[in-house]
Amino acid sequence: MTTLMILMPTGGQIDTPAVHSLLGLTQALQRRGIPFALKTYEWSDLVISRNYLMSCFLADKKFTHALLLDSDMSYQPQLFFDLLEFDADFTVAAYPQRQMRWQQFRAAIEREAARPEAERASTADLLAESLRYNIAEAYEAGEAWPHEVRNGFRKVPGAGTGFMLIRRAVPERMVAAGVALPVPGFNGPGYPGADFHDFFSHLRGRGGAVMHGEDTSFCRRWISGCGGEIWCHENAQITHHGRLAYRGDFALAPKPQG
Repeated sequence: MTTLMILMPTGGQIDTPAVHSLLGLTQALQRRGIPFALKTYEWSDLVISRNYLMSCFLADKKFTHALLLDSDMSYQPQLFFDLLEFDADFTVAAYPQRQMRWQQFRAAIEREAARPEAERASTADLLAESLRYNIAEAYEAGEAWPHEVRNGFRKVPGAGTGFMLIRRAVPERMVAAGVALPVPGFNGPGYPGADFHDFFSHLRGRGGAVMHGEDTSFCRRWISGCGGEIWCHENAQITHHGRLAYRGDFALAPKPQG
């Protein structure tokens, strides 16, 4: 039987669309009879936040799965069930980075403008095409990653943790393999309910030239340290909410004539 712990680090707030998605997901979990709990943690250091939340999942053995969610994502509940039904230890859904790639967007629009109007892709699709997604394409720079696809999922060398479903086996194997070490002094009143281990601290890349982010470091502990696999949903649709900077120049704006 699946029992789910939802883990959400925050900076003190949750975006409104993320609240709607979370409510939709929890209602769908209730309809399907899947027990769940929500664990949040508010801290400025993501490594500590993620370590604490994962350590709470590690300690509470009644939960079979953990869903890591960022507080600025919106999605349809079915996305979670797609990951669950794929039935792997470590599955993820790709989401875009909160950064516009204007040149790529313009190139896509210009490409479509040359096609018959009835055949043109929508503006929303062109925008999605032009964005960068939090999925690694290579484990080490310059080395090809084997292309392996199964039932709508692709095996990947790393991913962001904004929408990530893992089984209990993932943190337990990391601890057993010695790649997620206990952190002295953190199992106390300040971090209740946790078997505190270091899952997310920044790892150095080959030769020490690169310092990986906490998401990538977690994935590398799983792949290199445990011989694990990460499977990414090939058709995930997630909106990553944030702010755009609107640079104005009123001289360029259309003006009334006459």
